[in-house]
Amino acid sequence: MGAKINKFMASPSKVFYSAAAIIIVIMLIGSGFDWQISQSVMNQSSWFGTVFQDYGLWPIPFIIMLSCMVIINYAYRATDKPWFVRCSMMLGGLLLAGWQLWFNYLKTTVYYTLTLQDNIKKNLPVGQANSDGGNLHLSWFGNFMTWIIVYALFIVITQIWLSHKNDDQLKYLVKVAIVATLAAIVANDAVSAMKNYWGRWRPYELAGNHANFTNWFQPNGANGHMSFPSGHTTAAAGLMLLPMFVDRSNFKLQRIVFWVSLAYCILMWASRIRVGAHFMTDATSGLWIVWLTFFIVLSITNMHLVEWKKGLDS
Repeated sequence: MGAKINKFMASPSKVFYSAAAIIIVIMLIGSGFDWQISQSVMNQSSWFGTVFQDYGLWPIPFIIMLSCMVIINYAYRATDKPWFVRCSMMLGGLLLAGWQLWFNYLKTTVYYTLTLQDNIKKNLPVGQANSDGGNLHLSWFGNFMTWIIVYALFIVITQIWLSHKNDDQLKYLVKVAIVATLAAIVANDAVSAMKNYWGRWRPYELAGNHANFTNWFQPNGANGHMSFPSGHTTAAAGLMLLPMFVDRSNFKLQRIVFWVSLAYCILMWASRIRVGAHFMTDATSGLWIVWLTFFIVLSITNMHLVEWKKGLDS
């Protein structure tokens, strides 16, 4: 059975078309039953939905930060390059990774954590939050200390990992870092632009009132509502790039990372519907838009998430 799956996965086109067919079916079902499905499963008291909501946004920032650490390590080793080029690479990597950590992860996660504490204190549903605009925050010092501690640990751990890579492995990782960063930023920016333009109400914002419900294919313009597509599933989909960072000779670990990453995406997809933050089509669109972007970028660069063909006999 495992061999059959590996042979199937060895063909990227087959995987893409199969995934596309599944996604189309889900979108068609959602086109007719988004409202009913949401009303049936939504529960803002769900801890499953709350945990993924509050702490699950890390994959795309993580991929970009990991890419930055690769560039920094490469710049440190590249003694044949001019000093100003090496310094620019290291400084740029540090700044981009630090900005990603704060602006695209910690800022929202701190808000969600404070909201969770406030909800518990007030006996409100634990998943009740509004990431589109909230005013709960730590002090400047509290924000800075949270950021610097997490960032310092990340730098130390990743640089220890990279120190065990030989020159050929590092050169490959530099290519991965460039391609992964490009794919992640393009996908994330595309979804962010759509969220602002589409103006779809979230299920919990409707509070059971069908009057302002619109289908996913009906853009409403910028109106402050940002349900379509899901930003959380967008972030989760970024984790599918992680297998590229695994050594190309370690076929088994590539496959493990691939399936774990896919499982994380599915769990995030389910959690966003469960907590009432998104309709099924919102959550699905966050995944397929990012995956389509990755497929296009990787096809252009002739790179693979997993070396399925080479690993068939491993």
